[in-house]
Amino acid sequence: MFTTEETERLKGQLYEIYGELISSHKENEQEIWWQTPFYTSQDEYEFRESYDLFNGNCGIILFFLKLYQFDGNNDHLRIVNKGMRRILNAETVQHPKFFALYTGLGGVIYTCLKVFEVTGNTFYKEKALELTLANKQELTAGLLKADLLSGYDGNLLMLTLLYHHTENNEVLRMVSLLIERLITEARISEQGLKWDYSSSKKNYDSMTGFSHGAAGIAWVLMQVGQYFKATGLNYLAEEALKYEMQYYYSPAKNWLDLRLGPHRLNKADVHEWKLQTFLPEMTDVNAWAHGAAGVGITRQMAFQLTKQKQYQLSCSNALQRCLDDLEKLDRTDFTLVSGYSGMIPLLLSHKMKAQIVLILSKARMFYQKTNSFNGYLSCGCDDYGLLSGKSGIGYIILNVLNNTDSVLAPGLPKNYGKSVFEDQYSKEQIKKSVFSKYYTRTLEELKAIDSTFFNANDINEFKMNLERLVLGSGNTKTQNIFDLESRLVDLWKQHKGYFSFEQKGKYLYKMADEILSITDQALMAKSFDLGGHIELYHHHDDLDDPDILLLISEGNGIKELNVGVFAAMILNAISKKRLTGVELVKSIQARLFKEKPTEKSLIELENKVVQQIRLLIKAGFVMVAH
Repeated sequence: MFTTEETERLKGQLYEIYGELISSHKENEQEIWWQTPFYTSQDEYEFRESYDLFNGNCGIILFFLKLYQFDGNNDHLRIVNKGMRRILNAETVQHPKFFALYTGLGGVIYTCLKVFEVTGNTFYKEKALELTLANKQELTAGLLKADLLSGYDGNLLMLTLLYHHTENNEVLRMVSLLIERLITEARISEQGLKWDYSSSKKNYDSMTGFSHGAAGIAWVLMQVGQYFKATGLNYLAEEALKYEMQYYYSPAKNWLDLRLGPHRLNKADVHEWKLQTFLPEMTDVNAWAHGAAGVGITRQMAFQLTKQKQYQLSCSNALQRCLDDLEKLDRTDFTLVSGYSGMIPLLLSHKMKAQIVLILSKARMFYQKTNSFNGYLSCGCDDYGLLSGKSGIGYIILNVLNNTDSVLAPGLPKNYGKSVFEDQYSKEQIKKSVFSKYYTRTLEELKAIDSTFFNANDINEFKMNLERLVLGSGNTKTQNIFDLESRLVDLWKQHKGYFSFEQKGKYLYKMADEILSITDQALMAKSFDLGGHIELYHHHDDLDDPDILLLISEGNGIKELNVGVFAAMILNAISKKRLTGVELVKSIQARLFKEKPTEKSLIELENKVVQQIRLLIKAGFVMVAH
């Protein structure tokens, strides 16, 4: 792919980085290690020891391991072994606090397996198994997030790799536990399926992208689905990619970065949670971690598996976005995680030689000028990490020179045996698990249903199939239950996750505090609406019937709440049209009194309405209209 001159230039750059890594390490008779910068304030950092893949010693070891594969120099293997001895003897590995693939113990286990694969030294395979079995709970149930970089999805790939090498039944059980979590925690959206809607992430909706979002989750599902011949996992992967396409922004040829830090939340209308509010700042990020460069990696694999033109088009758009960015080349970040070098895996798959040479040439020029590959962080000159610093540039050069498995797109070996999960996680079984949790009560009413009934493309098609059965049953009760669950499904599709309701709640309670401080007379002059997260569900066609359910969208999902008759009358009235307190009293008066009420009765009614309104405002069910 590269000319002799280009290859020699890349090798010169590679060994330049190697030289600095050699000159900066710490060493004793038994061990080798590097120190990692940790920020103690916005501008100041100190040195600590980290073992993780992201910016610690495991990532650096992977560089030396790949360098050994490249040039066969046994001194690199000496460094690998001494470095692994330091890592495996560390207190933070023997008693770990963090467990994800790139940022915790999962990365140590993965590195052990990679060293075993290259060297054949069974000590590392045994150590990987030992660490796994000693931390079973934390590696499976202990991680809140589902994502690749810092969640349990990354560990699913790592554990599958461990199972491949050990065939240990307990490891297989851990793999199954993580697959079950992905099935259980999948949530419907306006299209496709999503994860991480809980309090674990601070974003507009479940994230896009390779490191923390749908693309990374789909990548692992496709890898594990192929390994175990489990078609249901491939189905989940494609549903994740469908979800992610909701946030493809065509003008920028990019997938939106849905993270919402303090700077993005500093807007007056945040509580309305409209995408347009945040959109201007969501289109710019394009790197391995977030944006087209990482998303394209998964789309490339999806196209290879399915041959569907939609994935080919996505790959083309992702590649074009990277090429557009390289035309400008106006950022001073060349790291793998957030910089231009993270685009190289996608460029490499499309044989974009000139662009790869350009990135690495510019990276070298910047490095020679600043001794750093990231001009946005003051610690760049001291960061030897894989994803965040210097060893990563050496690692990607080795990938370019010797196109082998990469930690930026971690793969699994071929499995030539029969899969133990082929039937358990078939497409039909996965669909049944996902669809049935939204129509549990309806399915209980219908009793036995043929399993082929669940073979719908998505929740919308499943709903249509189910509706035909419900109507055919002629059972009014079943029809009512189906109608309710269908409405809940519609609300779930609109649900944007815990963080959106946390932000809306702050606004609602602030407004409630202000409005509840005014006098009753002033309050009754205000106009009232239902809270935006509240919907009334009528069990019957009579919209005045006080027998209603409140369907409350909140951080953890949709809650159903029965309310008293008087509260129901108020909610019913203001759900039809905006009313002032005075108009509300008249509306209820007309319903309660056939004849003109006494003055005493009217005062009592007004007091009761005021008290109820205050309670409903405090609960967030009613808000003052603006």
